[in-house]
Amino acid sequence: MDLKNERGYALVLVLVIITITFTMALSMSGMALSARKQFNKTDEMNKATDLAEMGVAHYEAWLANTVIEANSFADAKADTAIKNNNGNKKPHPHGKVKKCKKNTNRCTAEYDEYFLENLKSRLGSLNNSLIRTVEDDNLYEVKDITVSDIQADETITVKFKSYGKTKNETKILNSTITIEKNGESLVGEAKPDKSSYQVVHSTPIDLKGQDKHLTFDSSTYFEKSIEVRGNRIINVNGNAFFKDRIIFSGTADIFVFGDAIFTVPPEFNGNAYSFCIYGNIYKIDNLGKLIEYTDFPSGKNKSCPRPADDEWYINPDDGINVQY
Repeated sequence: MDLKNERGYALVLVLVIITITFTMALSMSGMALSARKQFNKTDEMNKATDLAEMGVAHYEAWLANTVIEANSFADAKADTAIKNNNGNKKPHPHGKVKKCKKNTNRCTAEYDEYFLENLKSRLGSLNNSLIRTVEDDNLYEVKDITVSDIQADETITVKFKSYGKTKNETKILNSTITIEKNGESLVGEAKPDKSSYQVVHSTPIDLKGQDKHLTFDSSTYFEKSIEVRGNRIINVNGNAFFKDRIIFSGTADIFVFGDAIFTVPPEFNGNAYSFCIYGNIYKIDNLGKLIEYTDFPSGKNKSCPRPADDEWYINPDDGINVQY
C-alpha cells in the first residue's frame, strides 16, 4: 500500500512539473512573439521616419532651386513693369524705404510681388503633392503645402507635411521653411565696431585633436587668432568679424551663417579645409572701408549658397524647422 501511494505521489509530481513547464513554455513563447512584433513595429517606424526625412530633404532642395528661378523671374518682370510705368515705382506695402546700390529693382514692391507670384505658381505646379517610391512598398510623399504672404520682417513661410510610408507604418513630419530677403551689400561703409556684435570673443582659439566642435549662437567678433585642425569645426550662427589671423590645418571647417569681415587673409596648410560663408564677404581697405572679398578661398566646399544683394533665399541654418 505504501509503495502504491509513493508511486501515485510521484505520478502527480511529474504531472505538476510537466504542467508548470508547459505553462512557462507557453508564456515565454508568447513573450518572445510579442517582443518580435514590437521589434518589427519599431523597425518599420524607424524606416518610415527615414523616408519622411528623405521627403523633407527632397522638397528643401527643390524649393531652394525654385527660389533661385523665382528671383530671376522677378528681376526681369519688375524691370519691365517699372520701365512701362515711366520709371515710377509702387510704395512699399510696409512703409519701408530702401535703396539698392547694385540692382535698384530688388528694393521695389514690384520685385517682391512678382517673386511671390512666381513662387506660388511654381509650388502649385507640383499639384500640392510630391511622391517618390524608394523600394517596394516604401515611399515618401510631400503634400498639404501652404505659402504665406510677405510678412513685415521680409519673410515668407512655406509649410508642408512629409509622409514616410512602409507597408504597415506611416510617419508624418510637419515642416516649415522660411524664405527671407538677403541684406544689401555694405561695400563702401565703415567697418562695424565690435559693440555691434552680440558676442565678443577675446581669447585665442586653438581647436585640435579631441577638442569639441565650437558653436557661437549669434553674431560674433573674434579679437584674437584662430587655429583649427584635426577635423574640427567652428559654427557661427550670425555675422562674424575676424580681427586676427585664421589658420587651417588638415580637414578643418568653419561655417558662418551670415556676413563675414576679414582684416587679414586666412592661412591654409593643405587643401582639405572648408571655409563656408553663407552671406556677403568683405575685406577692409586702407581707409577702414569695407570692400568685396572677391577671391575668397572657400576650400573644398565651393557650393555655399550665397544669395545676391536683396535677393530672396533660404537660410540653411535657421530657415528650416522639422517637428517629429
